[in-house]
Amino acid sequence: MDIEFNWLVDSSVLLRLILAVLLGGVVGMEREMHGRPAGFRTHIVVCLGAAMMIIGSEAYQDHINPETVFDPNRMAAGIITGIGFLGAGAIMREENVVRGLTTAGCIWFVAGLGIVIGKGLFPLALWGTLLVFVMLVFFRYVESWMSVENYGELSVLLNLENFETIKDRCTGIIHDNQFHIQETHYRVNRVQNEVQIDYVLTYSKGNEKEGLLKALSRLEGVREVSV
Repeated sequence: MDIEFNWLVDSSVLLRLILAVLLGGVVGMEREMHGRPAGFRTHIVVCLGAAMMIIGSEAYQDHINPETVFDPNRMAAGIITGIGFLGAGAIMREENVVRGLTTAGCIWFVAGLGIVIGKGLFPLALWGTLLVFVMLVFFRYVESWMSVENYGELSVLLNLENFETIKDRCTGIIHDNQFHIQETHYRVNRVQNEVQIDYVLTYSKGNEKEGLLKALSRLEGVREVSV
């Protein structure tokens, strides 16, 4: 089957590809400015690649036998499914903190953006890019006003002697520093004559752990404090 490639110089095709670079770059630029692992070029490549695949599948449909069953929308479904692997690579876990979820969402978004551009739905692509850019830039300040409850872990190593008294003092210091205990786990080492307490804490955004660590480390009977 011979396929003519004169459609490649079609101005509408060129417009879609350029728009994919520009709009994908707008989203990627915001991620790049905040030092995220998937930044400016990654978002452009994803958006451009998705648009290219959609344009190619539609061009292929125009040149195949009309009796052949071919659904170009399956290409869009494949792009959205496959991009999940790239998005998953942007997500990192550091102790109880998960980073990269917004970047992974942006990668998924620019893949959809490329599909929309490839299908020639320019108003939808422009409005979608505008809204996601506003969300990324300005909603950051909205989040700073919100009362967010964070989770963290704290380990305290105590002398086995007078354990109950020291534990009660630790609990009081934790509450005095505006931290709340959600879970408590104990490990007893009779050979070393020590007890390790592992806390799961909740605290308000902006509440620093440094003051809590200093207060606990100065407590008599506490051997070690770590987060």
